[in-house]
Amino acid sequence: MISIKDVELVYGQPAHALLSDHTFLTLWRRLLEGCSYATAFQTPGFVGAWYEAYRSEWQPLIALSRGPDRDLVGLWFLAHDSTTGTLVHAGTDQAEYQTWLALPGEDASFLSAAWRALRLRFRVSKLQLKYLPAAELVDTLQRVPGMEGRVIVSRHRRPLLTLDPADLKASFAKKSNKSRFNRLKKLGPLEFRRITDPVELERVLDELIAYYDLRHGAVHDSLLFRNDPHRRAFHAAMFAGLASDVYVTVTYVNGTPIAAFWGAASRKTVHLGMIVHSPVLAQHSPGKLHIMQLSELLLQEGREVLDLTPGDDAWKERFASAHDEVAEAVLYGSRWARATEGALQGLKNWGKRYAAVVGVTPVRVRETVSRLRRARVASVLRNIGHLICTRREFRVYRAERTLAEARQYDERVHCNALSDLVAFEPAESWQTRARFLSSALQRLERGESVYTVKIDDRLAHSGWLVANQSESCMTEVQQSLSLPPGSVLLNNFYTDPQFRGRGLYRTTIGHMLRTAFADAGTRYAYIGVLADNRPSRHVIEAAGLEYQRSYFLRRCLGAERKWVHPMLGATE
Repeated sequence: MISIKDVELVYGQPAHALLSDHTFLTLWRRLLEGCSYATAFQTPGFVGAWYEAYRSEWQPLIALSRGPDRDLVGLWFLAHDSTTGTLVHAGTDQAEYQTWLALPGEDASFLSAAWRALRLRFRVSKLQLKYLPAAELVDTLQRVPGMEGRVIVSRHRRPLLTLDPADLKASFAKKSNKSRFNRLKKLGPLEFRRITDPVELERVLDELIAYYDLRHGAVHDSLLFRNDPHRRAFHAAMFAGLASDVYVTVTYVNGTPIAAFWGAASRKTVHLGMIVHSPVLAQHSPGKLHIMQLSELLLQEGREVLDLTPGDDAWKERFASAHDEVAEAVLYGSRWARATEGALQGLKNWGKRYAAVVGVTPVRVRETVSRLRRARVASVLRNIGHLICTRREFRVYRAERTLAEARQYDERVHCNALSDLVAFEPAESWQTRARFLSSALQRLERGESVYTVKIDDRLAHSGWLVANQSESCMTEVQQSLSLPPGSVLLNNFYTDPQFRGRGLYRTTIGHMLRTAFADAGTRYAYIGVLADNRPSRHVIEAAGLEYQRSYFLRRCLGAERKWVHPMLGATE
């Protein structure tokens, strides 16, 4: 039986020093081998890299217990914020599975003694473990002396892809998948490769991060890498520290990464960390093809399961061939804290269920709050007035090849630069980051191209080009514009107020026209603008685009009228 006297708490700089002690590292690895539920997230390569990368934010805290022969019988890697008193598992959200380590039969006594020692020294209020790597660890927690009535457990369904050679062979043989591979090969040399060289990782990492942050920002309204200055360095250090147990695989077309996987291996299982792909090539399903090739590689290397990890991403269910269960546990310093938190969580869960019934999502709530904070009274009153009575004129302009040949490329303007898009910051009351990124992601996946200018690590200007357009829906006046063959459409331009007056709109239009007409099949480029947007009209007309016609919408007290007039300055 391990008592509190048998548990040593190593904190701060002594903990950093312990991680460099060769004897300790040897004993740590021996304990990993003897602990059946240990994962890659409790290894020296992961824990050491995270402690070092987040040195300025978290103090390492190691709880350990030794046997009579000085071998380790229990080990628990935590981190402490001395300012707030917060205690977390080492790795926080980047450790997909969180647990203590102990030899068989020692779990309950080590955990009980370690938890009591932590509460006495650091006055811990709670500690979250998300997720426990094995469902049976819940039983361990619930029978730990001193934890009765102090644990809240929630169970989660975990999707798994069991690696079956026959299933994989059938996937590669499908006509649709063969067609996808062939279409990608037409774009240039196609290569799937596992990265083992830090130099190659450094060359592609920023592009993979941009893929990840764009999609994560669009779906979850969170830019994990952009908002965390240490995350990139941690991933690079983890890559070196885990060595053969980290999987970074990349699909290249013409030497450019179009899909990638990042994961860590625990014995025969590989856990998903990140899966990314280029939205520009979404029609070719590069993410799906990458997982197929990854599965082939994992089988060759003796792995048996690809753990897709718990979560509500629909794509995981499409790939899952099996499921099991993992648990999230929250440990509380007192029964009162546990009861209070349980009641609050119950109210929160009820609110989520009710919100789901009425169609309110967390992202929508955040968007509404963000807008209200930036809303101006004059703008609100103006919008109310427009609801009662409004009249709009939408003017359409056209450019031909001769005009484009007089324009210039500008090196500040980038095409489909995802790192520029994730640098967007809402500046006006009607904007939210989630909606901006979600719209951008959908447009890229439809094959549209975005042209951007980034200044001082902030998106300064953006505009969209849609090629091979036959029709344009003008939502401003609820009408459609039919376009002749060989037409491209320039639309949805926006300049951050902080960067207006620098000629970015004019510069981007010129760059886009040169790019569009570099294609011999392009005959016309169209652009539209509301008549009352005089600054934008001035730029378009000064650039030499020719006015075509105006589309009108009038709505007053529920009555609506639409019409078209071909003459410049036409009125009702």
